Amino acid sequence: MEDLKRSRTADSLQQMAITAIQGACVNEYQAKVEYTYQDDPQDWRKVIGNSLLFQFGVYDDPVLPQPASLDESGVRYFDRQLKLAGFDTGRAPVKRILDIGCGWGSILKHLADRFTECQCLDGINVSRPQLEHGAKVHAELGLSGRINLYQCNAKDIDLLPDADTPYDLVVMRGVISHFPDDLYETVMEKLRRRVHSESTVVVSDNLYNIDLEKYRSDTPDIVDRLACKYRKTPKHFSEVVERSGFGIQDMRVLPSNADAIRWLLDIRANIEKHFPLGARGPLEELHVMTESLAVAIVKKQISIYSAILKPR
Repeated sequence: MEDLKRSRTADSLQQMAITAIQGACVNEYQAKVEYTYQDDPQDWRKVIGNSLLFQFGVYDDPVLPQPASLDESGVRYFDRQLKLAGFDTGRAPVKRILDIGCGWGSILKHLADRFTECQCLDGINVSRPQLEHGAKVHAELGLSGRINLYQCNAKDIDLLPDADTPYDLVVMRGVISHFPDDLYETVMEKLRRRVHSESTVVVSDNLYNIDLEKYRSDTPDIVDRLACKYRKTPKHFSEVVERSGFGIQDMRVLPSNADAIRWLLDIRANIEKHFPLGARGPLEELHVMTESLAVAIVKKQISIYSAILKPR
C-alpha cells in the first residue's frame, strides 16, 4: 500500500511538472520527431549513456578520464561550449534559462547545478516520454521548483509564460536538424524577441559542408532516419541567424571530426552489445546513422558545429 501511495505521489508530481502549450496550428513534422523519441528511456540509456546526453562528445582533453565514457565526453563538450561563451569568467548572474528541445532533461539538470543563482529554467520539447522522464528525475532531485517543463513545439516559444522577462541563456543542441527550413526561420525570429541585448544562445548541430544537391549518403536515404531529413549548411545556418537579429560570436567545428566519429562508433558498439538480435524502430535508425554519418565525416561532407550567438 505504501509503495502504491508513493507511486501515485510521484505520478502526480510528474504530471504537475509538465505544462502543455499549443499554438494555433500544428507543425506537420512534429509527429515524426515524437516517434523518434518514443522509446523507453532505459533503452536509450543503454545506448547513449546513463546521463542521456545525446549531442556528441569531446575526448581530446587531458583532464578527462581515459578511456572516457559517453557521459564524460558529453559533459565535457557542453562545458567547452559554455567556456567559449564566456561563462567560466566573471559574469552577470543568470536569472532565466531556456533549453529548446530539452530531451530527457539532462542539460537542464546540469545547468541547474552550474548556475545555482538561477531560479527559472524552462525546457520545451514535443516528446511526452522524454518530458515525463525529465519531470521524474527533477522531482527526485528536488529541482521541480526551479525547472519548468513544457510540451511545446519550438514554433510556439512566443507563448511561453512571462514574455516580458527575457532569457539570459538559451540552449539549442541537436534540434535545428529536426526543423524544417520554415520552422527554423520562425523559431529564430521568435527567439530574438525572447532575449535581451546581453543574452547568449549556445548551439550545437551537424551541418553539411557541401552542396546539399550533390550530397549522397553511403546508406540509401529511403528512410527519414531520426527525423533529420532537413539538412542545413553552415551558410544557410548563418544566414538565418543573422536575418533574425543575432550575430555569431564564435563558430567552429566542435567536437573535432575524430571525436565525433569516436562518439558515433561508441554508440554503435553499445547498440550491438545490448541488442544482439538487432534494435528496432528509432534505435535501429540510429544504428544505421552512426555508420553513415561517420563515413560522411571522414569524407569531410559533414561536421558537428558549435556556435555561440549574441543578439545584435
